[in-house]
Amino acid sequence: MKIKNTIKKFQGKTIDTTKRFQRQIELKRLEKYANEIDMVLTLYNKKSCDETMMVKGLRKSSGETTVRKTHQEDVEKITKEIAKKLGLNEQIVGIMAKHHDVGHTFLGHSGEWWISNIQEDDGLGLVCHNAVGSRELVFTEHIYDQMIEKIKVHNPEIGLEKLGKIREALWLIMDGINTHNGETPEKEYVPDVRKTEREFESEMLKCYGIKGYDRTIKPATAEASLMRLADQISYIPLDMVDGLREGLVRDKDGNMVDTLDEDYIRVLTALEIDKVEIDTANKEKSYSKIAERLKEIFVNDVIANSTKGKITMSPRVMTLMNELRNLNNQKAVNNVILKEDQETYPPAIRKLRDKYAKIFLEENLDQKIEQRNEKGSQNQGKRECNRLLSATLRLSQDGMETEDEGEVETPSEYSENDEKFIRYVLKSDTGDLQFTKRTAQLALRESIGEELDIARDHVLNQKVYRDKEELGLDYTKKNARIKSYLSRYMRKLNEGEMVGYNAETRNTEIETIYKGILSGKLPKYYEDTKIRVAKLMAGKYIASLNDSEFLQLLKEERLISQEQEESLTRKYKDIENLQDEVYIQSNWKSVSKAQKEHTNVQGEVK
Repeated sequence: MKIKNTIKKFQGKTIDTTKRFQRQIELKRLEKYANEIDMVLTLYNKKSCDETMMVKGLRKSSGETTVRKTHQEDVEKITKEIAKKLGLNEQIVGIMAKHHDVGHTFLGHSGEWWISNIQEDDGLGLVCHNAVGSRELVFTEHIYDQMIEKIKVHNPEIGLEKLGKIREALWLIMDGINTHNGETPEKEYVPDVRKTEREFESEMLKCYGIKGYDRTIKPATAEASLMRLADQISYIPLDMVDGLREGLVRDKDGNMVDTLDEDYIRVLTALEIDKVEIDTANKEKSYSKIAERLKEIFVNDVIANSTKGKITMSPRVMTLMNELRNLNNQKAVNNVILKEDQETYPPAIRKLRDKYAKIFLEENLDQKIEQRNEKGSQNQGKRECNRLLSATLRLSQDGMETEDEGEVETPSEYSENDEKFIRYVLKSDTGDLQFTKRTAQLALRESIGEELDIARDHVLNQKVYRDKEELGLDYTKKNARIKSYLSRYMRKLNEGEMVGYNAETRNTEIETIYKGILSGKLPKYYEDTKIRVAKLMAGKYIASLNDSEFLQLLKEERLISQEQEESLTRKYKDIENLQDEVYIQSNWKSVSKAQKEHTNVQGEVK
């Protein structure tokens, strides 16, 4: 047995070595066309220019406040510097880094969490910015086709065989975007070099359907692993600077703090930043140099401790970096969302989601997507989308003839914002639609399983169950489903049917309920697939909006008043009793708690 295990282990290492070498060949193949690939991605990453990082963009007070474009370019610089020293592919890791946050929703992580919480009530899964970015590019924009076309234009002599090999490797860039979530500290980042394109697409789907799944996936390349750690190296120092600059940091009496205090100084000096540098920064109220020194220390430590196959830091430096992040969470990030944000935005998002879902259903947009695909109109793209939009809105556009041989019809009953939603949906094809249906199916199964577990824990293990509540959010349907399962289990317990309950029993139960829902036998707390798909497509559209687009939509739809807008855009510095107005979202509580639990101040990361 021992000999067999040794042979198996040796064979595994041999396969991994071969796969790592293969990955490097694939990335090298893409490297020659890095400019063309970057040009295409840049077209879809423009909203990052103005979106802020930690600070909510509608409340920022300084032009120096970090925006995602600045952060992404910073990560690009960091990854290229480290990649050069480690012998990794500088050009391709730079592209991954430059566009890794392309999927961020409005108002940073809060936007994706609000949409996720609203979907949770319907058992519709969640939104993760990493998967939003990769899914939008792959399934909605068909980014691979666009990249190949751009390469052909700039390299007319290139052969079909070579183009085919390039196409086969492009998913590795999208995998870097999809696996970049670096919120949970890790000791080391080792790529899954055996991952296939099909597995990458499955991971995208699971990010939408399974809570927390996005934190478990491994990149397919060492380059993407490096980018995952570099993301933290960039945002942790920048969050510290923005927190002080924007007036988010307050003392115990609520007074604004714009200097590095003893807690920060303890970590900074432990990282061997000279006290004189810190004192100078405090005196000048300028911390950019400190942030750059931190990044330099982190980068050098990664270079000193990493190899091509394993990206890591020394335990001491990684622990101190995570301690700095924990201080940012405590002193600044916890103060970012105010009660008025939490009370206003989620109900408004739900109303928009339900309105757009209704339009999707009334206009049978899923059927129109399928019709478009059947007519082989993918190559016609924009023209076919306009034709369908024209037919849907019952009006001619730009002098284009409608399906009724040029007859001009009555004006649309829809607003300009409604038309934007319809146009967005009609860009999709059957592949995108099928992805959404699969998301609805996976999310439903996961929702059933989670809610059954909650009910069973209450009945069998006396774990207290309380209705889920969150300011500004409504969990009426979710709580009703759990209560129905509580009644179900109490009945089973009283009838002696809960003895020997195991994983197989659980899975059978989930499948029985799932099939019952799909067949319409359990309609009380669940909606049919078409409604679920409509809501997911509506949520997908809302997630695509940036800060200014989202605010403008709320105003035009009269979901906020002028007075509310003025309050929602107040600067943090201008809020006297900031801590009295702060609201800490449950999602953020769980993330920051997990981060803190992974950090050991004695110099070891668990």
